[in-house]
Amino acid sequence: MEESSKDKPHQRTSPLKLFEETRKLLVETGTRNRLVHVNRQSRRSNALDIINERSDDIYRILVNSGRTMRFLATGRDKENESDTPNLTDGSDSVFDQDRYTDNQLETRLGSDGLQKRLLKLARDAKTAEEEQGVNILYLALGFLTWYEDDTSSMKREAPLVLLPVELIRNKRTLTYDLKAREEDIVTNLPLQERLKGDFGIQLSDIDIADDWLPSRYFDAVADVTASRSRWTIDRDGMQLGFFSFSKLLMFRDLDPRNWPENTLENHELTSGLLYEGFESEEPMFVTEDNLDEKLPPASLFHVVDADASQAKVIEEVRSGRNLVVQGPPGTGKSQTIANIIAATVRDGKTVMFVAEKMAALSVVHKRLVDVGLADICLELHSKTANKKAVLGELARTLNAARAIPEMPPSPSRLHESRDQLNRIASELHNSVGHSGDSAFSALSQQVRYMGRGTPPPKLKPDGLDNIPKKDADWLATKIEEYGAALEVAGSLTEHPFLGTERFDLQPTDLARLRINLDEASKIASALADAIETTSGALGLKTDINLASVSLLIEQLQRLANPPELDDALLAQFLVLKAKNRLQDGLRIGAEWQAVRAENAAFFVDAAWSTDVTVLRPLLVAGQFSFFTRWRSAYRQASRQLASLLTGPSLSPLLIG
Repeated sequence: MEESSKDKPHQRTSPLKLFEETRKLLVETGTRNRLVHVNRQSRRSNALDIINERSDDIYRILVNSGRTMRFLATGRDKENESDTPNLTDGSDSVFDQDRYTDNQLETRLGSDGLQKRLLKLARDAKTAEEEQGVNILYLALGFLTWYEDDTSSMKREAPLVLLPVELIRNKRTLTYDLKAREEDIVTNLPLQERLKGDFGIQLSDIDIADDWLPSRYFDAVADVTASRSRWTIDRDGMQLGFFSFSKLLMFRDLDPRNWPENTLENHELTSGLLYEGFESEEPMFVTEDNLDEKLPPASLFHVVDADASQAKVIEEVRSGRNLVVQGPPGTGKSQTIANIIAATVRDGKTVMFVAEKMAALSVVHKRLVDVGLADICLELHSKTANKKAVLGELARTLNAARAIPEMPPSPSRLHESRDQLNRIASELHNSVGHSGDSAFSALSQQVRYMGRGTPPPKLKPDGLDNIPKKDADWLATKIEEYGAALEVAGSLTEHPFLGTERFDLQPTDLARLRINLDEASKIASALADAIETTSGALGLKTDINLASVSLLIEQLQRLANPPELDDALLAQFLVLKAKNRLQDGLRIGAEWQAVRAENAAFFVDAAWSTDVTVLRPLLVAGQFSFFTRWRSAYRQASRQLASLLTGPSLSPLLIG
């Protein structure tokens, strides 16, 4: 029997290799990771060093007692405008032992510098929690000083115990206080992986008990690192800062050894994504499907509105299919996810919804809460991720489950409304008569013509629905050609050849036509005489036709409104024989007026009537000889020309 692909040895090990390669990409064990190396000497880092405190005492106050601690500034602020506060070494000639057990955390910063640093830490912590849904603000207790090799002089420091905390605004003092969050204390996972990979040192996980103290974990770390000669532990070193573990947690989750009976690499979804792929499936829906027939209202469970595409996605997920849905913002992905969760829970299944951003989780959760489905949701992110909140939410949900909900009525009204809407849509798209067009297409054409501003037709619509589409298209073409002809010929009622093809005139019509023709003949003769007389008086050679009428009318209107000229001069124009010279003069005059209007902004009115020909030789001579410009004739000509200008913009160039 042929060996199946899943039984081949090299294919069985391939998923494991893929897991290892993928997990390596998640490991951030380089010294740029603050969990592997913290530069505690830096004064500009987004962190706050705590001095003169002991880790065990701080743990008892924040965790065991659940008290809130305040920050104490022991340094001095600089008097200049620099943002860098003045730091002290934390030494004190008179050391009070009670300072270890009070509720104040001492810092090296001055008062102003401390408040600025706390404000920035609080804002950044809030922003990170709102965007990522997890807390990354920790109080690091104890630091391991280590070296990358025996010859290295570069000292590295890494935090050992990380206590999740939060900064709370004190309304009385308007400052920030420190409080431990109800979350588990975290071991430094990146440091564990780095020491294990480079030095073979296995750091144990933190196992919190009732009497647990940080010093016990420091003792365990000291035992496993005793072989490294220069490595030390600063047990009371503390720093408030940001530390992220998300990728390291994924690194451990993807370790096949943490899954029982090889369930991770053998899961069909995992193997399909990483190696084998998925077999093609017949689509549940095709383009021609009528969704109302395939998805009756009784089988749907939509808690928020969903369109056809979203309904398809919901039903494919309910059927157990694997799919990827993508789309730009505003296309209804969050509504679809909310409907999927509600429908899946209704089918008796559980859903885990994960997202990179907390905003995506909040949107879907709000939609479910708004429709009354808060009891099916359990938040496991942000402040709701602690054990107390989870247990409280479970207790509330179990108590709410004891109430018997009211069953919704049968969706008969929805069924009737859907059928009525489908009937209306069907009627709109059915063909009207023999036209081949539907009411929907007819309405769309009307809307298109109305949008173009086309006037409504004057044709009677009777019988249009019985005209086949081919004949209707032919008629539309002919009407278009007829309209184009009308634009050329003009109105038919005023056309001179209107009625020339009528041969069915009655005697009375012929008698009336004869009278009209005689009257038209007299009018035409009078018009011809008027054209000839007017042309002769104006000295124009004009053809006797209708086209000459408008030209003669234009000439007569000009004579009726002559320019402001002397009457004697105007009379000379009228009796002038050389018409060509008159036309040339008029053309030159028009050009002169255009030039004067274009340059009116540069010259005064007197410049247009002043003879400047005598100035040209003097000014030109000055352009070629510097000494000529010192002569009085050149300077006088320059001043005279400058007096003709409206401003000094051109005179310096002319005067030199």
